[in-house]
Amino acid sequence: MAALQERKLQEGLRLLKEAEKFEKTSWLKWKPDWDSAADKYMKAGTCFKTAKSYDRAADAFKKAADAHSNSNAALEQAASVLKEMKNVTEAVSLVERAVEMYRQSGNPDTGAFALIRGAKMCDNSDPAKAAELYISASEMNVSEDKVREAIEPLSKAINLLLKLRRFPEALKVMRQQIKLYEQVENFQMMFKVVLSMVVVHLHESDYVAADNCYKESFEIPGFGSSEEAVAAEKVLNCFDQGDADGMKSCTSQALFTYLDNEIAKLSRSLRVPGDTGAKGFTEKRLVTNSNDDHLKTDPQLSANPELNYTGQKEASNEQAIKDELEEGGLC
Repeated sequence: MAALQERKLQEGLRLLKEAEKFEKTSWLKWKPDWDSAADKYMKAGTCFKTAKSYDRAADAFKKAADAHSNSNAALEQAASVLKEMKNVTEAVSLVERAVEMYRQSGNPDTGAFALIRGAKMCDNSDPAKAAELYISASEMNVSEDKVREAIEPLSKAINLLLKLRRFPEALKVMRQQIKLYEQVENFQMMFKVVLSMVVVHLHESDYVAADNCYKESFEIPGFGSSEEAVAAEKVLNCFDQGDADGMKSCTSQALFTYLDNEIAKLSRSLRVPGDTGAKGFTEKRLVTNSNDDHLKTDPQLSANPELNYTGQKEASNEQAIKDELEEGGLC
């Protein structure tokens, strides 16, 4: 193995020198032969990669990209080598550069594939960037009327955003996903996304948004008679009535466990108002008493949790109306 690596290293160095010669001019050669130079750089990069000389390989591939007008493939090769070197940030940067070239050359579908490959490079080290790339890949597919191909990248972006606990962004992407499923008339998957959105809203203790999402979804053909509609109604009722046992029983159903992994986790962690760990009911914050001018804190309302919960629902309802006016659309 060591002998092979040494041989490939020397071959790569020889090819580099040949590539540099093609870049030079002389009194008989008035301009560089960029195509030949790019070819030699690509071959040199492959040799260096085999020799596990990754820094040389990355440099050779980048030179091939600079030399060749159709340099997208070279940039992607350089990116893959940089990933091997654990230099993910620069690798993703090269992928984005390649994607822009694909776009300019009229190959956005290939660019979408490149974005997905770039997202996979950084989904562990930089999940936020990976989510951004998946969303861009989806948008690029939509621009080419490839709606079905645009859906899967959004699913991956949603999972990453949920892992990052960036719930408002995840909900926004879910709404985009619903629209795509609607275009291909995949109503069953629309049901699942609606149930997922209800889970996320309740996880954030936003009953009003969850209830609005559920009610608006009756516009989807067949939703009212679906298992997802029944399950959504049950979790909403359990949350509204403070039925902790009922919530646990409901979210233990197979229907919830078959949702995307991150949603299934959230459903298992759902709490009703007043239950231990319920978001929004264990935090201290200032609230206004309608009967006097001074301010109270939550512990002072603990003697009347029903009043506390009602006030929160009213405030949440006002916010939901504002959100509806700003965004509009399903859920």
